[in-house]
Amino acid sequence: MVLSNTSLKNAWDDFRLNDGDIEYIYAYLLEKEIPLPASDLLEAVIMNRIKTEKEAILKKTQGKGKIFLPKDSYEINEDLVFPGFDWKNGKVIEIRDGFNPEYESFKVIKVRFDDGQTKELACELPTHTLNTPVDLIGEDPSFDKEKILSEHKEEFLERIEETLTSNEDLVQIAGSWFPRALLVDINNGYLNLIEAILEEANGGPMTTPDLMAQIELNASENQKLIEFSLNLALQEDDRFDEVGPSGETLWYLHSMEPEDVKNIPLFLQYTPIGESNPATQEYLDMFEGDIVDELETQEPFIDTDSLTFSLLFPHWRAGTLPLSNRVTHIFPTAIESPRIRFVFRDDESDGLFNGWVVRKERYVYGLKGWFDEKGLMPGSLITISRSSRAGEILIHSEKSRQNKEWLKTVLVGTDKGIVFAMLKHPIEADFNERMSIAIPDVEALDQVWKDREKFNPEKIFLQIARELAKLNPQGHIHAQELYAAINVVFRCPPSPVLNFLLTSSNIQHLGDLYFHIKEGEV
Repeated sequence: MVLSNTSLKNAWDDFRLNDGDIEYIYAYLLEKEIPLPASDLLEAVIMNRIKTEKEAILKKTQGKGKIFLPKDSYEINEDLVFPGFDWKNGKVIEIRDGFNPEYESFKVIKVRFDDGQTKELACELPTHTLNTPVDLIGEDPSFDKEKILSEHKEEFLERIEETLTSNEDLVQIAGSWFPRALLVDINNGYLNLIEAILEEANGGPMTTPDLMAQIELNASENQKLIEFSLNLALQEDDRFDEVGPSGETLWYLHSMEPEDVKNIPLFLQYTPIGESNPATQEYLDMFEGDIVDELETQEPFIDTDSLTFSLLFPHWRAGTLPLSNRVTHIFPTAIESPRIRFVFRDDESDGLFNGWVVRKERYVYGLKGWFDEKGLMPGSLITISRSSRAGEILIHSEKSRQNKEWLKTVLVGTDKGIVFAMLKHPIEADFNERMSIAIPDVEALDQVWKDREKFNPEKIFLQIARELAKLNPQGHIHAQELYAAINVVFRCPPSPVLNFLLTSSNIQHLGDLYFHIKEGEV
């Protein structure tokens, strides 16, 4: 017979750190004397809970008397312990013969429990199912740490992180936790030296051990604690940014980070536009090629090592890539760092250049030079892939087999009005025809973006739709082409564009992604 441990099972079903767990974590960190990640602390808490529950069970079995089993015989006034009744203690007060046609002779004992209740129980039954010797734990999954972690680890980690974050006595850096009271004091002189060192290194990045060596911060026998303390001091100083991917701590001088890493570039700034048509996702799925847009909330998450997509004008102009749902897993991430520095490797030339993941604003910076080198334009196809090297992303653009192509071209008038025309342009890289747009005068278009104040999105949608309709013999508008063209004028995800096409009284839906401006509106 295995003891059913309902209390521990319930604890796993509704896992939350209690005061006892917090006290244990604090003591555990004091004992280890090194910072530990939440995953280690979670395992320690689970093992401590299992140990505590086992001890509680054993304590219950150490009451007066032997364990009751139906096969045994008992005497008046004999003290017993009953596993089936939460290990209560009881005394035999009566014994009588039992009767049941299905059984041979047996006895019935009347027991008075310590709480005053009485019960009658059958005994001297050699074939009873409860005669198996009690196994306090057995194979109860509630006591299996590995099984608990395999089923609940991510969920439990999220809850433990949430609770530890709200505890002022514990601090976290680079994913590890330690009691604040035991940190080594890092004075401002050390931090000033580090600022000078990083400035000399063009801002960084540098690892904490490298910085410790250069400032001659004497390490005691507890190297990890000193490193943790320095990391925390740097983290709490606005002069420094931790820019390493998960598992690696790298420091950078905030003042020397690229401006478009510290502040979102003009071309990526977006004022949300309302949507009212729930059918936009259905039509978004019809777009040709992978649409990768960090503003598109309906974009699905996918798990792939490589993805090819077309370059949108705002990202082409800002030298960035979208950190959208489709690609976020390809780029390095971090637990806390808002900005992560990594390396791009050109898959063709094997050349390296620096990139920055800007997590909160969801873009990747550092590609302007590469775009220019490859002769890319809005609509060009690029491929990003995971690399076998840590902290590195492969990037590739396929050279075009054609020298020149007829392309939608943006022309800016002296009044800063936008006109679209079909003109022939030299081509250096493969492109998505729906998304491609040539920009002959980049500076004139930049000025349109810089001078814009308030604007009416629906009015601009209609103006650009008219321009595109003039380029088509039938006067048709394709939703994907309008999305790309709108982004030459202001930053906008595809859903508001689709919403306009599906709801505007000036637009007629022809089916699929084709639309037409109603008579008299062109």
